[in-house]
Amino acid sequence: MAQVLKKYLLYAIIAGSFYMLIAHHYIYTGGADIHIMDSFRMLKKEKLNLRYTFFSIQKKNPKNIMKIDVLREAGIGDILVEFDIITEAEKTALENEYLYEE
Repeated sequence: MAQVLKKYLLYAIIAGSFYMLIAHHYIYTGGADIHIMDSFRMLKKEKLNLRYTFFSIQKKNPKNIMKIDVLREAGIGDILVEFDIITEAEKTALENEYLYEE
């Protein structure tokens, strides 16, 4: 009986880990003076998939980051503002620019 419960627990852990993987974007913000645990942010995905599951914003142009529909719709602009990469006004302008392109 204990073996069966252990097996089910293992399956539940694997299924939960896979769900966390496909349900969130993991954004690496990096930085020399930032602790490693503070340099990751999670964004909820609109749909369950593996597109842009792991993404780094280090040394990338904010305009190129905001071009990615999946990340922009998940709210990556808020992370860019949080880390002072862009201002709130720039975020709104970029979101509007790509909103009208669609």
